[in-house]
Amino acid sequence: MTKRMLQLAAVAACLAAAAPASAQPKPAAVDVVTLPGVGTASILSYKVRFVSADPATRRVVLETPSGERWAVIAPPLVGDLSYFRVGQNLLIRKLPGVVTAVAKPDKGKSGDVLNEVVVDAGLPGLPEGFGVREITLAAPVVSVDAAAGTVSFPGPDGYLRTLKAGNGEVLASLQKLQPGAVAKLTYVEGLAINAVQ
Repeated sequence: MTKRMLQLAAVAACLAAAAPASAQPKPAAVDVVTLPGVGTASILSYKVRFVSADPATRRVVLETPSGERWAVIAPPLVGDLSYFRVGQNLLIRKLPGVVTAVAKPDKGKSGDVLNEVVVDAGLPGLPEGFGVREITLAAPVVSVDAAAGTVSFPGPDGYLRTLKAGNGEVLASLQKLQPGAVAKLTYVEGLAINAVQ
């Protein structure tokens, strides 16, 4: 994956998971894909316009075609925010996430991001052009739905996430946790961002 693609994937990661100024708008489209070992997953598509960026705070403002605006904080791995033009139209596609590992937290406090990386390889089953961001955080488990194979927990932005367990072993580990227990959760998000006319 090129540096430019990593930067675009990282911006998409920000859009997916950084602290919004207002609620993230509804996606323009939802496509369903099948991921080996996980099953079906939804890819959410957002059509937005790049409004502004503050290099000092790394706050990026985006706008939907209907005029809804929301803000995200771009992490350092995005690089130079001047790469993006005011008024530039973007298509952002994201896989909300798959939990790949569960453990007892060995450091940090609840809500801490313990590790975050953008990796070169996408997940099998994702459309071409997706980057993958892997996040490990300490978070309280809100609930586990064994039938749906999902776990709910607050993400780095404080908003509740409900993500699929990556496999039966992960789901079994999650089911051992009581609601409110803090766990070290690792999950991946598939992300793609493209400039459009």
